Amino acid sequence: MNKIALLLVFLAAFTTAKAQNEVMLHLAPRLGNAVFSLNTAINHPSGAYQLKYTRFEYYISEIKITHDGGQVTPVTGMHLLVRPALDSMYSLGQMPTVQNVESITFSVGVEQAFNHLDPASYPANDPLAPQNPSMQWGWTAGYRFAAVEGVAGTNFAQTFEIHALGDANYKTQTLSTVAEQVTASMKMIHLIADYRQVMKSITVSGGLISHGTTGAAVTLLNNFKNIVFTAETSAVIDPSFTGSFSISPNPAQYIQPKVNYSLSTDANYQLSLTDMAGKTIYTQQISAGENQSIQLERTFSAGVYFVHLWQNGRPVAIEKLVILN
Repeated sequence: MNKIALLLVFLAAFTTAKAQNEVMLHLAPRLGNAVFSLNTAINHPSGAYQLKYTRFEYYISEIKITHDGGQVTPVTGMHLLVRPALDSMYSLGQMPTVQNVESITFSVGVEQAFNHLDPASYPANDPLAPQNPSMQWGWTAGYRFAAVEGVAGTNFAQTFEIHALGDANYKTQTLSTVAEQVTASMKMIHLIADYRQVMKSITVSGGLISHGTTGAAVTLLNNFKNIVFTAETSAVIDPSFTGSFSISPNPAQYIQPKVNYSLSTDANYQLSLTDMAGKTIYTQQISAGENQSIQLERTFSAGVYFVHLWQNGRPVAIEKLVILN
């Protein structure tokens, strides 16, 4: 191979490598201004009484990214079963052509082409496979698009269950947003999901059972479409955070990674580690100080993780951690 041909091969390989761009979806679950958690007392949107969620699950499907002057890149064949956890992260895949994100489109529920298929036909780890508790209503009715349960009323003595389903209630929305360049090869779309709002205009103070395609189930899915989600340009980085926070080595292999930081002394700090599903698998208190480091003392399986830094109970920074085989 002559030098010119070799140079062209090198440039092509370099361009391809440079173009690799993983796009992540970050759902920051909230209850008003508080971080989401089950069994937490919150005010109903009406302000008239309190409630607690004991189950909260829903599907997202048909995700599309609009970018770079109106180009649309669909995320083909992906279904997310969202069980709110601390700052849940979902990889939407490698999208080399996506540079400047303009909006994200997605639907709450399962599209009709998949809604009536046999759940047993999917691998066990697929969101559309049989779940416990079940997210599939039946062959004719299809999947539960959302399953929200809880307690309300005096002493939280009243039970409510809203299981919403039905092809006619499949809701699609588009949110104008941008993507944060978290690393050189990863962009992240941040959405705030205020799950307190799903109960707007739904009265549960006296108890409620609504399983199906009408009534409160329709209102709940309309709320998901219209008022639950808002775009945030950098939901994982608090603009007021003035410290520094990094991980090394990253990627890590055969060595425990360290968190390096410089933090002021007027706050309480904590680290938490989540997997790609948003499950918290490790937490640790850390002391403030300049030019400090602490080793993450745990055994990692190969994969992608996120290390969160908390300040006085509020997430202020995040770093992606890659563990190699």
